[in-house]
Amino acid sequence: MATYTPDSLRNLFQSSFNLAQWYSFLQHFFNASELKEKPERIIENTSDEGYYLGNIDTTDSYRIGLFQYNITKGSVANKRVGLRNLVKSFINPTWGEFDAALVVFDSGDHWRLSFICDIKGEATSPKRYTYVFGSDDLLYRTPIERFNFLKKKGISFENLKTAFSVEALSDEFFDKYREQYADFIQYITGKRFVKVGSKWEEKVLGGPNAALMQAFGHNEKKIRDYVKKMMGRITFLHFLQRKGWMCGDLNYMQNMFENSAYKNDYLDSVLEPLFFGILNTKPAEREALFADYGWDKSLFAEWKDIPYLNGGLFERDEEDEPESRFPAEYFKRLFQFFSEYNFTIDENDPNDAEVGVDPEMLGKIFENLLEDNKDKGAFYTPKEIVRYMCQESLIAYLETNTSVAKDKIRQFVLSPEEGVADIPENKKPKLLAALEEVKICDPAIGSGAFPMGLLNELLHCREVLSGEHYNRAEIKKSIIQNNIYGVDIEKGAVDIARLRFWLSIVVDEETPSPLPNLDYKIMQGNSLIESFMGVDLSKLTYEKEYKKDKGEISLFDDEKNRLQKTVSYLLSTYYSCSDHDRKVKLQQEISDTINEQLKAQAYNSEILRELRTINLAENNKFFLWHTWFSDVFNRDDKEGFDIVIGNPPYGSNIDNLVSVYRQKYPAAIKNYAEIYKLFFAHSFNISSRNSIVTLITPNTYISQPRYKDIRSVLIDKCFLKIVNLGENVFEAIVPTSITIMQNSEANDFQYIDCTKDASFGGLDKMEATIVNIKNISSNKDLDLISSINLRDGIVCFDDVLFIRDAGIQYHRSNIGLKNKGGNNLYERIFSDDSERFSVCKPTWYGKLINRYYINQYTDEYFDLNYKESLNPNETVSFSKESFEKSPKLIWRQTADRIRATIDCEKRWFRNTIQCAYLRDEYEHKYSYLFLLGLFNSEYIRYSYNKIVRENGRVFPQVKLTHLKKLPFVLDVNTEMQSKIESLVKTILQKKSNDECIDTSYEEKEIDKLIYKIYGLTDAEIKIIEQSI
Repeated sequence: MATYTPDSLRNLFQSSFNLAQWYSFLQHFFNASELKEKPERIIENTSDEGYYLGNIDTTDSYRIGLFQYNITKGSVANKRVGLRNLVKSFINPTWGEFDAALVVFDSGDHWRLSFICDIKGEATSPKRYTYVFGSDDLLYRTPIERFNFLKKKGISFENLKTAFSVEALSDEFFDKYREQYADFIQYITGKRFVKVGSKWEEKVLGGPNAALMQAFGHNEKKIRDYVKKMMGRITFLHFLQRKGWMCGDLNYMQNMFENSAYKNDYLDSVLEPLFFGILNTKPAEREALFADYGWDKSLFAEWKDIPYLNGGLFERDEEDEPESRFPAEYFKRLFQFFSEYNFTIDENDPNDAEVGVDPEMLGKIFENLLEDNKDKGAFYTPKEIVRYMCQESLIAYLETNTSVAKDKIRQFVLSPEEGVADIPENKKPKLLAALEEVKICDPAIGSGAFPMGLLNELLHCREVLSGEHYNRAEIKKSIIQNNIYGVDIEKGAVDIARLRFWLSIVVDEETPSPLPNLDYKIMQGNSLIESFMGVDLSKLTYEKEYKKDKGEISLFDDEKNRLQKTVSYLLSTYYSCSDHDRKVKLQQEISDTINEQLKAQAYNSEILRELRTINLAENNKFFLWHTWFSDVFNRDDKEGFDIVIGNPPYGSNIDNLVSVYRQKYPAAIKNYAEIYKLFFAHSFNISSRNSIVTLITPNTYISQPRYKDIRSVLIDKCFLKIVNLGENVFEAIVPTSITIMQNSEANDFQYIDCTKDASFGGLDKMEATIVNIKNISSNKDLDLISSINLRDGIVCFDDVLFIRDAGIQYHRSNIGLKNKGGNNLYERIFSDDSERFSVCKPTWYGKLINRYYINQYTDEYFDLNYKESLNPNETVSFSKESFEKSPKLIWRQTADRIRATIDCEKRWFRNTIQCAYLRDEYEHKYSYLFLLGLFNSEYIRYSYNKIVRENGRVFPQVKLTHLKKLPFVLDVNTEMQSKIESLVKTILQKKSNDECIDTSYEEKEIDKLIYKIYGLTDAEIKIIEQSI
C-alpha cells in the first residue's frame, strides 16, 4: 500500500495531472469505495471533456462523487459562473445520488482540485473550494498540512470541509501577518500591542530605535502608517508574483532576498529601488533614475522585465524619505512567512473560493489589524453580508430603472448566466445601459469591500449581456472609471481600497499594462462635511455672475457650469494617463483650476489663506463632493448617486465636530450624537431621486429612545427592507442590521429577523414580515418587534402593566461618544454622604437587587436640589410618579435575564433599575407576588431570549421594547395564583435573611405552575429546561 509523506504529497501537487497517479491516490489515500476501470464520459452539451471516476463513502456516511474535467481556455467547468449547471452534470441514475463531489479540473499547465458541497436540491447554492496545483516553484504547505490532517483524522465529510476551508486559512494568515507587523513596530518604538483577555493593550517591551524614531519625528502614527504601507506593497508584489510577473519566478520575493548582498539594508537598497525605480517608472526612464539615486545597476538589469504599474501605489512620498534600516532577520522571517501561502489574485466568492490568500485579505488586515481603527469605529464586514447587500442594492436599482419584471431582475442578478435567458431581447439594451450608467458610492469606503462587491456583480451581469466577444479587463476598467466612487477619512483605507481595485484589473490582464490612476476616484476626506470655517464649498466649481443692480449671485444656467465640465474633463483624462510628466502637469492643471475658483468666490482672506495650506484632494477635514465627483452631480437627468452603500463607522469620537454636525444635520442629532446617524442623513443628501441607500449599522436606531431623531428622518423615506442581524457579525459586540431604503415616498416594507441564526449564507431566502407603513407613519416611530405566542386569552405584558424606564437619568447634550459620561455630573448630584446635601433621597442602583432580593440599605444619595448643580447642556429626568407606586416590581437593567423583586417602600432608584406596575383595570385581578413569580420564571426567560439574545453578551441588558411584547395569560384561576403567591412569599422570606440561600425547590414548583398556565406540552417544557 502506498504511503503519503509530506515530500510525496508535495511531489504530487507540484507535478502535472496524471490520471493513473490520481487513481492510485484516490484508492490508497481516500479509500475510494468504487473506481471505474475506465472513466465514464459525462454526456452534456458542452465542449468540456468531463468524466465520472467513482465515489467515496465517508466514515460519517456521506457519498462523495469523483469527477475529472479536461478543460480549455474559457471552459464552462472552470468558470465561477454556472456552478449550478456544472453540478447538474453530476446527476446520472446509474451513478446514484451524491452529497458532495471531489473534482479535478485539468488545463494542462496546472490542475485544480475542488471540493463541491451543497449540491442536492435547489434550496441552497452549491459551494466550491479549490486548490490549484501543478507548479514546481510552490511549496504547497497548506494542502500538505490539511491532507496530513485528513490522513490522521479519517475521511469524513466534516474533515473534508475542514481540509478545504478557506476561512481557517485566512484566519491563520491574518494572525501571523499581525505578528510580522508587530515585530517591525516593536523594533522601531519598543512597544507592542498584546492581547489581554479580549482586548489589545499596548505594552513597552524594550527600548526604541533612536535613529528611526528621530527619522519619523517620534510620531508613532506615522511609523505605523509607514510599516502598514511597506507591508501592503510587499503583499501586492506577492500577488504579482503569483501572476508570473516577477521575473517569471513564482517564489521570486524569497529567492531575491536569499540571494541578496544587501540583507542588512534591504529596504533602502533593494525594495525601494524596486518600488520607485522599476514599478513606478517607465522602462525608458529607469536607468537615469538608478544613476540619480546611486542604486545598484545590476538590480536594474535583473528587473528589466518587471512591468511599470503606474497608479500611485509605488510613488515615493514623504513617508518614504527617512532612511529605514532593519536587521536582516526581520525580512528573512517576513519572506519565509509569505512563501508558505498560496496567493490567489482573483477575489473569492463566498460560494466559489480558491484556498489561498485573496485580495480581500488586504481589507481584513486594514480593518481588523490596525489598532488605530477601533477608535474610528471601523470594523470588517463578512463577505456573505457584503454580497447580499450588493446584490439587493443592484436588484432594487434595476427594478426602478428598467421595465423588466421584478422576478426576472432578481433571478438575473442572483444568477446572471441562468437569468439572462428570461430577459426579453428587446429589453436587454436598456438593461445593459442601466448597468453602464449606474453611479455607486461608499462614503466610508474602508478597504473597499462594498464597491469591490458591486464591481463583481456589475461585471457578471455585463459579461452575459456582452455576447461572445468582450475584454473582461476592459469592462472592469470601465466600471471602475464610470460607476465606482469612494471616500474615507483614513488615508490608509484609501491606499488599501485602491490596491484591491488595481489587483482586480491585474487578474484579467494577459500581459502587464499601466494601471489606471485612482487618485480622484477613491479619495481621502471627511464625507460628512463640504464646508470649511463656516463657508459652504459645495458650489466651488459653479460659474457665478455678480448682478450689478442687487449684488445677487446666480448660476450661468445656459453654460451648464463650464468649470464643472473643465474639471470633469481633466479628471477623466488623468484616470488613464500613464505618462509621469503628463500626470504631474494634469495634477497642476486641476489644482490651478480649483485655486482660480477659490479666488473667484471672494472668500474672506483668512479663510482663503487657510484653505491654501490644505490639500483639497486629500485631507481629513472635509470632502468636495460637487468638485471631485462633478460628473455625478452634473448629469442631465439626475443629480447624485444611484446607489449609496456601506458600513459607516459607529461609536467613534466626534466631540470636536458635534457643533458642526448639528448645524449640518439638525434633524439627525437632536438627541445623542452618534456618527452612523449622520451617515444615514448624508447618504440621502448625496443620492438622486429614487436612488438606493443600503447601510449596515447598529440596530439601535430601530427602537432605542435616544435614536428617535434619526427614526423620524428615515420614516419619511421609503424602507425596502430591514434585516435585523443581531450580534456575531463584527468583532465589536453590538447588534447590527442591514437597512435598504429608496429616496422616494414611504411604502410597506419587509422586516427579516435573523437574530437567532449566526450564519449569513441564506439571507435572500429568509422569511420576511411585511410591515404596514401606515402604522409606522401614524406613530412616527418604528415598532418591528412582534409579540410572540399571542392567541385567544393572551395579551402582551404591555397591555396589563405600565413598564417604565423610570429611574434617575442624567445626561449632557452636544457631546460625542468619548465624553458621554466624561465629566463630574454624577459626582455633583449623587454622593455616599447624605449630609453633603441639604435635601436628598436614598437611591438604589442595579447591584443592590437580584431575583427575589433587595438590599435594605444603600450607600448612595440623590440631591433633590440637583437643578442648582446643572450646566446649560445638562439635564436630569425621572418619574416621581413611578417612585411613589407601592407595591411595584423592580429589576436590574444590566442582566442576561429578568432579575426582579418587589418594592413596597417607594424607593427612589437610578436608571440601572426598571419597574412595572399594574394598569388600573387589572389592579384587583393579579397580585404582585404572582407577577413576581411570573417575571422570574424560566418560561419568561425563554420567551424573552426568543426575541433577543442577551446571554453571553459582555453587557447584557433587559430591553423594555422586547419585554413589553411578552405573552400574558389573562384567565388565571385563583388556586393557581394562590399557590404561586405562597411559594414566592417563602422565597422572599428566605432571601431576606440570606441572598445566597438555595430556593431552587420553590422556583421549580413555580415553573411547573407557569407551564400549566401557558398550556405547554411536555416537549415544549423539555426545550425550555434544556435551554437553562
